[in-house]
Amino acid sequence: MAQFTSDAGDVTVDWELDVTDSPLLQILAYMCPSVFGGVAILAGGLLLWLVGTALLDGDFARAVGVVVFAVLALLSRRYLPALLETNLTDPFWNRYSRRGLVIGSVCGALVLLGSAQLHPTAPFVVFIASWVPLVLTAAFPTSGHADPAEGTLVVDDTEVPLDAVSEFRAVSVGTFVVCWLSYTRGVPTAPRIILFPSNYVDVVADLIETGTDSSTRERSTIDRTERLIAGLFGLGMVALGPILWLLLPPGDGQVVALYAGAMFGLFGMMLLWYTYSA
Repeated sequence: MAQFTSDAGDVTVDWELDVTDSPLLQILAYMCPSVFGGVAILAGGLLLWLVGTALLDGDFARAVGVVVFAVLALLSRRYLPALLETNLTDPFWNRYSRRGLVIGSVCGALVLLGSAQLHPTAPFVVFIASWVPLVLTAAFPTSGHADPAEGTLVVDDTEVPLDAVSEFRAVSVGTFVVCWLSYTRGVPTAPRIILFPSNYVDVVADLIETGTDSSTRERSTIDRTERLIAGLFGLGMVALGPILWLLLPPGDGQVVALYAGAMFGLFGMMLLWYTYSA
């Protein structure tokens, strides 16, 4: 939801964005819960298959043992008590519908089964990859206020120090814009990534350009030594996955290498980008 007002020739904008405002964001938001739901469906299917097989074989004790084992496993890991004590408040159901979760869980189960046919470790890759859209949609819901007359930009109740902005980057993604702000040193709590409706990009960009001190634009935020250290750390984290893939034995070792490469590689790429852009 967005609001637009005009006062004395100056444009003032207020906006609120959530995943429900964009079909793309809704799809991304459902990916991780759908995979979790798919895992639950497959686990439940496996349990029913084991119990059914035991009953068909006339082994009632084995069927009861499978059910008891499953319940004890849930209790021992505290999954079931945590689920029973969880209070799913309105914000959760504002983002996810029951129908969407059911459909997504079925699709997640099919994707996991299909990926397992390609490679034994493929379901693990799908599970890890499902966290990426969860991180991308973690910034929602978000709100903001831009007032060129006052020279203020407020995002999620935090004012952006425009005079400390050293660089402004914006990428349009459908109906909204992802903006990445870089600051000079000494501004650790300022918003780094802001999101706003795409039709407000001119207002926000002009406000940032007007409020930014031009002397800070060419000033690097790190010196050569820090840049070298950050670059080496980034390269080491990116190289960790491929190195482990070569050193560890096939099978479980490659799973470990894949996990390490995905986790550390992501942060390594961020460090390398910081080294290049800072």
